[in-house]
Amino acid sequence: MSDDALTPEIATALPNIKPVPRSDFVPHEFDLAIVTKGYDLWWARSAPCPCVNNDQTEQADIKCPLCKGTGYFQFQPDPTIARGGTVDRYGNKVEVSEDGKYLSVMGIMTSLTQDIQVFEKFGEWTFGTARITLQAGNRLGYRDRIIVRKSEMVYAQHVDYVAAATIPVVGARNKHGLRYQFIRVHTMRSVAREYVQDVDFRLSARGDIEWLSQFIDRPSTHTRLVIHGTVRPVWIVMDHVNSYRDTQIAGANNSNVKRTLPVQAVVKLEFLVEPE
Repeated sequence: MSDDALTPEIATALPNIKPVPRSDFVPHEFDLAIVTKGYDLWWARSAPCPCVNNDQTEQADIKCPLCKGTGYFQFQPDPTIARGGTVDRYGNKVEVSEDGKYLSVMGIMTSLTQDIQVFEKFGEWTFGTARITLQAGNRLGYRDRIIVRKSEMVYAQHVDYVAAATIPVVGARNKHGLRYQFIRVHTMRSVAREYVQDVDFRLSARGDIEWLSQFIDRPSTHTRLVIHGTVRPVWIVMDHVNSYRDTQIAGANNSNVKRTLPVQAVVKLEFLVEPE
């Protein structure tokens, strides 16, 4: 048997020929398409919370002040960006949320659940999901949080009312307040009575529900209310269609230049990931 027969059939390039990468994707043109067709988004990275310290159950501390019992906390995608500070790769000023955790980015969102065949293959896992693509420089990660800044969706929740002048926005895992900042309230009621916006209560600038008079017939303590209204859609990254995408293009002097391409991820509405 000859030595050639024992040689693995492995190749790394063309013999004695310098390969010339195919240039068929221009990242900045795709970035332009996202800006012209996409949504304004708030984007925050997520990481496992240090309170998850049980190696067997991986249970989060329900009283944790950092993650509020969800097991993940959010932080700014680029820690080098000073609040209200620098510019992005194209010279545009970077906008940062008031709490400093979110950056304003652009993204295209397309539906994953329009095709009935997807349900046949994946079942209810796809319920409330979509595909999202950000510009090439923005690298999405698992459990990252996305808020659509200028869109509205209908949302309803329960609140276990405690005697107070307001029903504040408190986030998830807390039934004594609002999960999201409401834009408007369609109805708020107990079993016995309905309360009307701008008659019995109003929405503050930060989305808290404020009673209009201390003499109003407010619910008694421990009364369960249901609140139905509109909020900004909030999404959580649940899976990567492609975790990373890089390509090589021909650079100056026949050199190869690596370019980072946009990645697409699967996101799911947050209240379906973390129910009440």
